Amino acid sequence: MCLSKPLATGAVSLALLATMSGCGSDSDSGPHPASASAAAPEGGSLPSAKSLEEAQDFIAGAGLPCTDITTDEGAQGTPVEGFLGHTDEDDTAKEQREAAAWSIKEAGFCGDTRSDLGGWVVYLPKDMKAFQENYRDTARESAKEEGWAGRLSRGKFLIGADFIVDPTNYEASDSLLQTGLMIENCDPDFKAPDGYRTQDASADGCVLTNYLSAG
Repeated sequence: MCLSKPLATGAVSLALLATMSGCGSDSDSGPHPASASAAAPEGGSLPSAKSLEEAQDFIAGAGLPCTDITTDEGAQGTPVEGFLGHTDEDDTAKEQREAAAWSIKEAGFCGDTRSDLGGWVVYLPKDMKAFQENYRDTARESAKEEGWAGRLSRGKFLIGADFIVDPTNYEASDSLLQTGLMIENCDPDFKAPDGYRTQDASADGCVLTNYLSAG
């Protein structure tokens, strides 16, 4: 099922806005600096991966078990909520429009949601700006309707130059922040603490940052 269905209705699951807050462990009490084998690009540029296979290699280069990336939403170990942007013959016209708003060309998954490390959904957007704007609009509306405005400060999605990573277990994916990927944060009150970077996102009113609040 396309994840955009509950998003559009405002009944967004906790996973959408809070996936990257971790799984409730005591270690999730603040930012999680970590080292990675993949070096961050110089000059503030974002990493690039022009195919799912390149994204797989990038994630694996950060020391994470990303192998055999699949585009099959029903494959063993993939997230039960599926991938953003996917539709099927049972979707209504409205649901298809909502899925199209994410502007995703291709999606895949590596890892295993049942493992301690979880896994990583990879999106190759047709239009990065459209993806980021749709997240901004959806997240803010959902936070307002569900009373989760404070969760916006956590941000969502790890953004590259031309690919996006959505980890199912933030604690296991923290090393990706050290590779140059940045989190899209659309909280209008967000301000990164000293020592963390921010830059303009493609979506007005949002920033990309290497800081993730645990609150």
